[in-house]
Amino acid sequence: MRQRQRRDSAQEWINSGAAVTVKSYAKRYGVDRYTACDDLTALGFALPESAQQWAQRPPTTPRRTVERGVSQVDDEWWTMLDGRWFFVAGYTSGGAPYGMFAGEMAPHDDPL
Repeated sequence: MRQRQRRDSAQEWINSGAAVTVKSYAKRYGVDRYTACDDLTALGFALPESAQQWAQRPPTTPRRTVERGVSQVDDEWWTMLDGRWFFVAGYTSGGAPYGMFAGEMAPHDDPL
């Protein structure tokens, strides 16, 4: 339901004499309590002092991004399989990858 429709419906609900609270408004219209508080305030509904906690929405916290560590390989041929790095040499006709685990490979000392 859009804001205008929600507020029109809420005005009728308030005028009906029902017990309206921030919590009941949020549940009835499927919005969070901050939006419910904003809507009720915009409609001129007198909120009790206890509802003032919903008057100011807290600032958003940025999501933590996963940074690639040194231990992660930046190559399309490597993948993590059973907690170990696996080199994908190719794929079978059925689509299953084949190759070797990193621990199974001999160290390569001579440069190309």
